[in-house]
Amino acid sequence: MAAVPDYPDYDRGPHLAAVYIAGCLVSLVFVGSRLTARFSIAGVGIDDWCMLITWMVFVPLTVIVSMFCFDGGTRHLAYLSGDPEHTIYLIKLNWIAQPLAIFCLGSGKIAIAFLILRLLNRASVFRKWSLYVAVVWTAINTILMILFTFIQCEDAAALWDESLKEKTKCWDPRVQSSFSIYGAAVHSLTDFYLAAIPVTLVWGLKTDLKKRLALCALLGCGSITGICAAIKASKLSTLTARSDITWETFQLFLWTGIEIILLIVCGSIPALKPIYALCMGRKPGSYRSSRHITNASKRSGMGITLNRRHEGGESVANLARTQQSATVVSRISEDEIQLNGEYEKPPHGGIHVTRTVVIE
Repeated sequence: MAAVPDYPDYDRGPHLAAVYIAGCLVSLVFVGSRLTARFSIAGVGIDDWCMLITWMVFVPLTVIVSMFCFDGGTRHLAYLSGDPEHTIYLIKLNWIAQPLAIFCLGSGKIAIAFLILRLLNRASVFRKWSLYVAVVWTAINTILMILFTFIQCEDAAALWDESLKEKTKCWDPRVQSSFSIYGAAVHSLTDFYLAAIPVTLVWGLKTDLKKRLALCALLGCGSITGICAAIKASKLSTLTARSDITWETFQLFLWTGIEIILLIVCGSIPALKPIYALCMGRKPGSYRSSRHITNASKRSGMGITLNRRHEGGESVANLARTQQSATVVSRISEDEIQLNGEYEKPPHGGIHVTRTVVIE
């Protein structure tokens, strides 16, 4: 007769499933609003597609997590040993969910990095290249963490079927656990960096303190996900033995789910400005650029006709060759924040281009 465990049979699965299901619905609202805002200004970019892919992978992850949660997959393993086939099924779902979660974390951080590159397009060369390095580093770590999940055993089925472990060769569990801790630490560091780099630029803006603080809070909210990643890294050391994997992975899935939800929500908030403008009764397109055409156009003998759309489509200027000077106002990207934009002055008699940016 098997010994009765000295700990209670407590099922935390419904709580974990509730976090994922609610988070999936909330993140859907933010991703949908983000795409709506970007399509309204014809400005859908790679960061939007990356975030959409993150949410699309989060959906099957939520389904799988809910499946093993509602079927007892977060109980102590000792209470599941009475039905070996059912236990194998639950542990298999647990392992399948892990690479999906890793992919969501990696693609979400890449989406935020591309968003920052888009918002701060006038950042210094060092900052821009550091963001590209962060993207590549995150992508490489994500791929390696997914590969190490399944190649640690010659037969991947040995991860969830105890009877196969004696017939196949597997790594020491500490190898995969150590790399997972490293990956979680890198994710945490990346989150803090992606939150800090826009703040360093925004703080130098020549605007009032209130606006600077608001922008810093808006662009720096990703540091919350860094805290979640750090907490998750501290929990990974418990997976070394894998003696009670169904119980031990509860905390990991919980903090991973919260981190993914915050990545999608916090990473989408800065892109919602067109929606906010519409709700406040303003039309998108409050950023303006001013172009001054000098007599050089007349001397060159070239007829110039410029049509620019401003504030929803009003025609601003039509320049003929007989005009000596004019000012053309055009709309640039709605969510683009021009920082430290120094434009090279043209030679005398050329075309002088200046831009004035209003951050509301």
